[in-house]
Amino acid sequence: MIDTLRELCRNGPVVLFGSANRPEDFSRYLSDVNVLTLGGGRVSSVNGRISLVQMDPDALVNRCYYGDPLCIWLVKDSKVLCGSLPELKFIVTTWTIDSIRQLILNNVALMYENVILGNSSWALNNAYYAVKLTIILRVIDSPTLRDLELAKLINGGLSKLLLRLHDLRIAGGGIDERNADEVAGEVGAAIGVRLPTVSRVREGTAGNPYASIQCDNYGCLTFNSSEEPWDYYYL
Repeated sequence: MIDTLRELCRNGPVVLFGSANRPEDFSRYLSDVNVLTLGGGRVSSVNGRISLVQMDPDALVNRCYYGDPLCIWLVKDSKVLCGSLPELKFIVTTWTIDSIRQLILNNVALMYENVILGNSSWALNNAYYAVKLTIILRVIDSPTLRDLELAKLINGGLSKLLLRLHDLRIAGGGIDERNADEVAGEVGAAIGVRLPTVSRVREGTAGNPYASIQCDNYGCLTFNSSEEPWDYYYL
């Protein structure tokens, strides 16, 4: 990984962001290493643990100004490894809100899929991000990205759930169907979307564990890969 970062630094500024900057939140079992590079060059290979974002500096400035949620992490939770970042001004916009809502729903859909497939640790990771992003959305004007601090900003089930999922991630655990239903209930109530139980999703896949599951502001829907794109229904 060190060699990859050195190669990236030869191409331009490199920024580390995400839980790699927060040892208390970093899971050696599930966390990746988020890296932003502002150079135009390509690297010969990228370590599988690195999640790489490449962007032009001007494009980054514009994305932050217009509310790209990525900039929450870059402004509040980043470390420059080499070079320098341009001055970033992050403004919360409708793009910010809509993007975070969809990220929440994407993680819920993946949580369902992983629980049904028996991938309990990946289901845990999806549940954790769905809950964490839901809380960030609630406190979007002054978010913190540290789990323990974030949990203190609100009261109730979401806060307790984040702390439980945090501990499970650090320990390398997983979640089951009951846990997933709890996450869906808390997240759905917080963002105002009716999210189904895992059993309802399983029924909707008609016994096909590889059927696609998608969630949006109207709920969750499923369709088999063999079906036409319009042949689907909400659960």
